[in-house]
Amino acid sequence: MSQFALTTKQIDDLTALLRQREATLRLLVKRELHADSASHASLTGGSDADWATADADADDQIARAERDVRELNATVAALTKISDGRYGLCDECGEAIGYPRLLAYPGASRCLTCQQKHESRTGNSDHH
Repeated sequence: MSQFALTTKQIDDLTALLRQREATLRLLVKRELHADSASHASLTGGSDADWATADADADDQIARAERDVRELNATVAALTKISDGRYGLCDECGEAIGYPRLLAYPGASRCLTCQQKHESRTGNSDHH
């Protein structure tokens, strides 16, 4: 396992980014999960085309909420890792994830190499 590659300043900066993102995601998820269904009903106007549009909009909203919940979970996990000293290390190989990757996606739990392997195995492009 490599040395912990992040400086205290980098960890502090990433912690601030993670906390800010956590607060934003909590608000987004709350809004997405408590969307006013009456406003959706008023959009339909009774026609089948309007209902199809409302259904597509609801599906999009659910997909956004699911994505945001996944990112929120990754953000909370990263904050937990900071508190117990494991932040910045790849969950799969144990090597340093690297500051540039963490700056781009502070909730990353894999180094770039392991993330690419994960994506090729699963066909999924999540950033964990």
